[in-house]
Amino acid sequence: MEIVIAVGVVSFALIALLGLLPAGLKTFKGTMNMAVGSQIAQRVFNDIQVSDWSTIGATNRFFDEQGNELTNSNAVNCIYWVQVTTTNAATGTNSTRFMSSTSTNLMTVTVVVANNPAGWNPTPFSTTNPNAMTYTSLIGRSR
Repeated sequence: MEIVIAVGVVSFALIALLGLLPAGLKTFKGTMNMAVGSQIAQRVFNDIQVSDWSTIGATNRFFDEQGNELTNSNAVNCIYWVQVTTTNAATGTNSTRFMSSTSTNLMTVTVVVANNPAGWNPTPFSTTNPNAMTYTSLIGRSR
């Protein structure tokens, strides 16, 4: 009789633990997407900081699940789509406002990282996409 009660208690606990598994996996997936998205955005910002000011412009880039850059979006393992936009023209004719001052030596760069495996979403950079993360940084002219 005691064995039946013990098995019942253990099975009840196991069912409760198995019920938590989907929530844990969903949280893990969201955390991984955020971590990889942050690493990709940091890489893009670093690439822009060391590039020539006149070559900086709006681009789209593509990355795999580990944040490695790919050559195009048609690759089988293309998971993250990245859109880079700037508010300061590469010629320096437009200016960026920062703390009530205007500067032609600063560029506001916005990077949108969208988790879009196999290109399932035709508009991955829309503001309504819950899988898109937006990062913004001020980049200073280095030359």
